[in-house]
Amino acid sequence: MKRVPLLLGHLKNYLIKAMLKIYISGKITGLDNFMDLFRLAEIELKQLGYKVCNPALLPHDHDHTWQSYMREDICHLMKCKGIYMLSNWKRSKGARIEWIIAYLLNYKIMYQ
Repeated sequence: MKRVPLLLGHLKNYLIKAMLKIYISGKITGLDNFMDLFRLAEIELKQLGYKVCNPALLPHDHDHTWQSYMREDICHLMKCKGIYMLSNWKRSKGARIEWIIAYLLNYKIMYQ
C-alpha cells in the first residue's frame, strides 16, 4: 500500500513538469556551435519531462537585427513558466536581459 503514495508523487512531479514550459537562454552571437549547445540542452530538458522552447530553432521572420531577435525571443519567453540558463549565459547581453525578465516575473530559473 505504501507504493500508491509514491506513485502518486511521481505522477504529480511528471504533470508539473509537463505543464511547465522552459525557455533555453544562452549566448548565440559570435558562436559557431550555438545550435549544438541549444539542442543538447533541449534534449536534456525533454528527458527530464519538460516542454521546451528553443529560441535557436524559431523561424525568425524579420530583419535579423539583434533587436528583432530579442523582441521575438522575449515574446516566446513570455509564453513559458521557466528558464534554463546555459553555462555561457553571463557572456550574453540578451541572455542577461532574459534572466532579468524571468527573475522579475518569478519564473523557475534553472542553470546548466
